Amino acid sequence: MTDPRISPAPFVLGTLLLAGAATYSAATPRAAEAQADPSGRTSPDTLDRAARERRTASGELFSRAEILETGQVEFASVLSELLPSAYFPRRQLADLTSGIRPFQLRGLSPDHTLVLLNGKRRHATAVVHTLGGGAFPGASGVDTNAFPLQAIDRVEVVRDGGTARHGSDAIAGVIAVRLRNTVSAPEFIASVGHHFPDEWDDDGLRYDLSGNWGLAVGRAGVLNLTGAFSQREPVNRAGADGRDQILPGDADFVDQGLVIRKHNEVAQPNHLWGDGESSNFMLFANLELPLTAVRGDSGGTELYAFGGYGRRRELHSDFFVRSMDDRNWPGIHPLGSLPSFDTDTRDVSLVTGLRRSGAGSRHRAEAGFTGWSWDLSAQYGANRIDNELFDTLNPSLGPCLESACAPGADGIPGTADDPGIPNRTRFSTGALENHQFLANADVGRRIETGFGAGPLSLGLGATFRVDGYRILAGEPASRIDGFHPTQSGGVAAAGAQRFTGFRPEESGSWYRSSVSLHGDVDAPLARWLLVSATGRYERFSDVGGTLNGKLALRLALSGTAVFRASASTGFRPPALSQSHYGHVTAGRRADPDEPGSILGFEAGTFPVDAPEARAVGASPLRGERSRSVGAGLALTPADELHITIDGYATEVDDAVLLSNRLATGAGGLVDHLLADFAAESVRFFSNAVDLRSYGIDAGVTWGWRLGYASRLEFGASANWGQVRGRCPDGDIAACAKENEALRDESFRIYDGFDVFFLEEGRPDWRGRFKTRFTSGAFEFGVGANIYGSQEELRALGVGEHPHRIRLLEPKVTFDAGVHIDVAERWRLTVGGENLFDAFPTRVDAFGGIFPYRSFSAMGFNGRYLYARLQVS
Repeated sequence: MTDPRISPAPFVLGTLLLAGAATYSAATPRAAEAQADPSGRTSPDTLDRAARERRTASGELFSRAEILETGQVEFASVLSELLPSAYFPRRQLADLTSGIRPFQLRGLSPDHTLVLLNGKRRHATAVVHTLGGGAFPGASGVDTNAFPLQAIDRVEVVRDGGTARHGSDAIAGVIAVRLRNTVSAPEFIASVGHHFPDEWDDDGLRYDLSGNWGLAVGRAGVLNLTGAFSQREPVNRAGADGRDQILPGDADFVDQGLVIRKHNEVAQPNHLWGDGESSNFMLFANLELPLTAVRGDSGGTELYAFGGYGRRRELHSDFFVRSMDDRNWPGIHPLGSLPSFDTDTRDVSLVTGLRRSGAGSRHRAEAGFTGWSWDLSAQYGANRIDNELFDTLNPSLGPCLESACAPGADGIPGTADDPGIPNRTRFSTGALENHQFLANADVGRRIETGFGAGPLSLGLGATFRVDGYRILAGEPASRIDGFHPTQSGGVAAAGAQRFTGFRPEESGSWYRSSVSLHGDVDAPLARWLLVSATGRYERFSDVGGTLNGKLALRLALSGTAVFRASASTGFRPPALSQSHYGHVTAGRRADPDEPGSILGFEAGTFPVDAPEARAVGASPLRGERSRSVGAGLALTPADELHITIDGYATEVDDAVLLSNRLATGAGGLVDHLLADFAAESVRFFSNAVDLRSYGIDAGVTWGWRLGYASRLEFGASANWGQVRGRCPDGDIAACAKENEALRDESFRIYDGFDVFFLEEGRPDWRGRFKTRFTSGAFEFGVGANIYGSQEELRALGVGEHPHRIRLLEPKVTFDAGVHIDVAERWRLTVGGENLFDAFPTRVDAFGGIFPYRSFSAMGFNGRYLYARLQVS
């Protein structure tokens, strides 16, 4: 078995150069000067806690210190820990999804959360989550792990719908990330961690290196640079495979995933159930350069630019192919093989622009000054995933690695139709690309009206946007049928096992453009009442126009209590990938009706405009429309005691989902509809169901000073939320929208099992508790994460009731960390996550090989201990 371990050398060089400069420069006089920021920007760790309650929308604000204190090294994991309403499962055996996992907010689709970087829209990943999308198959979303934590100044999560202000995708909410923009001393962070579970082997060694430097440019400009590199070894929680491996009857004796008696030479476990090997390099820059000085109320002009480059390699696996399996050749893999993905993800983004702001504000056109301000910007973002499959083969090319031996369609070697391609163990299966270009113009000012309790804030803007999506075909050997019989003389499967390459007929490039106009007004009608209104019209080149709006208010009930409420509408066009993605495997099989005859067939995901998809009712996708309402209270009953509670409800019409496999062979309507095609199994995107998401978010923070240098802080947050299909009479088996072709069998597109998983596969409630004690150079924190139950309908088996429910029980994990300033500018952190080694309910699926469900909200890696050194 080959071992293509990721070499860190080409990735780590840039990080080490930056980190080395940071370490050397930390002791120079320049570092002392850097503490006094000449630009007057806010220090990233001095956020006003009360700012969390001074808003019309429900949301959270997290500082850089809070982000680093989680001990997490991936941004999606940070959000999952800080936000109880977030859901970030670690899906397994999910093709490309296992390397780029989707993130959900309030139980809605990954496509329903908009990510902003410095106020600008972030592009989506090119991956289509056909297997790992969970309750939302076919989603893409933003790769939230594509920027380094050390580059982040703060994160604001606005959970009310933001489509009216920011455009499509902001149905569940907005994650607004701000990059560091201060002149600061060079900073270097090195961390190392390892999993130490009680019942499994220690594994998952991980180390992370990052450096940040905020450089002064000119008199008041800033160039903030961040580089990061991380390396992770695999985590494996798979049990032993108790099936026959090389010869009939040679199965190991296995009990609860452990080998009791060995009968073959195959090493166990032969599957990977957990995080694969990963290597990640990222480089980000943020430039702010004033071109004219700010004088009084006359604005200053500023040039800004920011962006980054990231490259990530992920190795993860699929199902093991046994030596005796007809999808294997023992001469190539005598002990069987574990087909594995080697995904190379490259992400690039660049935003540049000019803005004019007034005294007291550098970023918001409408913040606290008289006179017009403006912001002109252009941006480009792209995400590309190249995929190779290794430790596999193409069964139809025969047992020959050195020279071609596949006979071609006539079954006779040496004739003109021979493919002429030797077999191999590594294939390029193709690539996916997603591109986004935007040009944006915003203007704003504060207007003294003489009415109300202050000036009215007005904002206007226009955006031009172009989206592009591209599929590149895999090499011929990854998808061809060589017509060589199997080792048992049967019909061999075609293409690389377990992921065939994209075919030329599936490749192509597609584009969409849109133009939008938006406006917003904040009106303080009285000292105790602020009303905000936002409107947006956007027209897309393929799905037409949409008009959306939002109305919000903030009502001060007293000096310690604020009521806030909002109502909005939203729209999300189908992603280009959802309209055009296709991945079909072509092969042959024996004809059950005519012994000795061979039939060709196709199976997989077809674009909505493919004849096979249209035959079973696929039609051009419509945009998703949403309606959201929310209301809540923000209370400050005592100094440093802040309490928030918010309720919300969102309805989504025409949710775009990837259908189930509509397969022939059951003698039903699907057989009739596909009778004229070679397709035996068809999946396609459709506006499958209508959804409703509702729930409550609550949080409390409290701080108490103990003497001169000590402080105690407490925080708790929780979310109770549910997602429901808006099904006729509450019948989940009839929730799918009617399909004109399938008629009474429309439920097969998105059946009751799917709706049940949509509703129960994510915990209804989650909670988080944390406390922190600080005294001088010492800091100690303890936290707990509480996960509610999850449910699933079991797969049908002999003697089992079709609606038998399996329950994943509620669980609690505990974290702790100690921070010590060991010397001036040197901070050491030692901590642990899941200290008591809690695991989700064991289910022992697939004969005990997969002991835990990969959609478990708490994950199944077990105890993790880490150490981190920060030098600044």
